[in-house]
Amino acid sequence: MILSSNIHTHSTFCDGENTLEENVMKAIELGFESIGFSSHAYTGFDFDECGIKKENIDNYFNELERVKEKYKGRIKIFKGLELESRVSGDIRPTIDSRLDYTIGSVHMVKINNKYYDVDYTPDIAAKAIELVSPLEYAKLYFEELASFAEDTPFDIVGHFDLITKFNEKKHLFSENEEYRNLALYYLERIAKTGKIFEVNTGAIKRGWKSIPYPAPFLLERLNELGGKVIITSDAHNKDALDYAFNDALTIVKKAGFKKLSKLTEDGFVEFAI
Repeated sequence: MILSSNIHTHSTFCDGENTLEENVMKAIELGFESIGFSSHAYTGFDFDECGIKKENIDNYFNELERVKEKYKGRIKIFKGLELESRVSGDIRPTIDSRLDYTIGSVHMVKINNKYYDVDYTPDIAAKAIELVSPLEYAKLYFEELASFAEDTPFDIVGHFDLITKFNEKKHLFSENEEYRNLALYYLERIAKTGKIFEVNTGAIKRGWKSIPYPAPFLLERLNELGGKVIITSDAHNKDALDYAFNDALTIVKKAGFKKLSKLTEDGFVEFAI
């Protein structure tokens, strides 16, 4: 089994449907060698319904330790968080010392001092685009992600081109040459940080996309730059843990990659595909 792990996994500690233990049991059933949990981190924003609650942070780590000990010898369990680029007060998040790894993501753009979710609903995304322009919307998103990657030591770049989530069905903006050049510019900026890019199948599971993030043209350029990738499913329920992994692997290989990254007890390593 080439792909025997998923480290972008959500549980009932944030907006996932299954408990940590339910996900672990499913991962064992699938023959996984490891699983990493990446709850949406606490942000402090009043409107954030997805992030882990502040009073649950310690409970999250305690439960991770419990299931890690319970299933020791059967599967490796890694402690992670998906960090949002901003927390309340518009500051960068800090990285808890208890973590094994972190994913850095941008889910919101700020326009006229108000935040708009880029992937929550098509209507919210469309409203944000109306307030600026399609290219400016993309620039706001990518600039936030790039600056986050440049000044925060997280490990994995989350769903690089998340703003395209609704485009296959709703066509909110054109992914024309101007957009592609902009996306490539920011991809190259972030690649210089040495961070791993996830190839994320989450929007396929949700029925919005037929391909993972990032788009194939971005993966091809990332390969040319010597970038590293890891395949994840952004699972919000246990049945999505390995969703479309084979499809993602095919796309990664077609883009020219010969290796994938995976998380081990010694950190991230690459293996041949």
